[in-house]
Amino acid sequence: MAEVAPASIFSARQVKLFNIGQVLAVLNPDFPDLTPSKLRFLEEQGLISPQRTNSGYRKFTELDIERIQIVLELQRDQYLPLRVIRTYLADLDAGKQPTLPGSGAAPQLASSRNRKFTRIEVITETGITDGLIAEAQDVSLIGQEPFEATDLEIAKSIVHLQRFGISPRHLRGLKASADREIGIIEGVVAPVLSKKDTGSRSRAAHYAAEIESQFSAIRSELIRAVVDKIDG
Repeated sequence: MAEVAPASIFSARQVKLFNIGQVLAVLNPDFPDLTPSKLRFLEEQGLISPQRTNSGYRKFTELDIERIQIVLELQRDQYLPLRVIRTYLADLDAGKQPTLPGSGAAPQLASSRNRKFTRIEVITETGITDGLIAEAQDVSLIGQEPFEATDLEIAKSIVHLQRFGISPRHLRGLKASADREIGIIEGVVAPVLSKKDTGSRSRAAHYAAEIESQFSAIRSELIRAVVDKIDG
């Protein structure tokens, strides 16, 4: 007997169809920030694929609603970027049982990012010296006290790079490159934010995260190509 391929959890059963208003009525009690524009954004990002009537109106199945709920829960509770959620859903569609990176840890991490740190706390947690802090501040890699969670993470990397003789002054170009990327992202999301509708900030945040993800992928591949040559 031929083996039966596993069915997608999102296409295994037939259900009735809902319009956008009905979808919002179902999900808004748990996700009050969900709007028609955000639903359209999730469709643009390939996370959902509602049916279309002959007149072009979107129609959602109960399975579509379940899928939307998963996306929104992963964003709200796990603080995951859309590219990770998209991969997770694709694995579910393929009948796999995927796990999420850092599952259960992300909410705690996100809440800690609002914390401020003293100089002593940064030195204690990272092992960085006063001299390295001053060097990093000279090239604008680290801000001023009280320090942000970002400063703490950068301090950890600076300490590790010292093992290879790389000091903050060597990272001046890295900071300049990051500033250029930030400028590109801000230029893309500025028109979105200027619309000032209820979903504009959410769309802008998603666009920024997706662009950053692609920048990181390109940067990683460029560096990996060199590392591979060294290793080969």
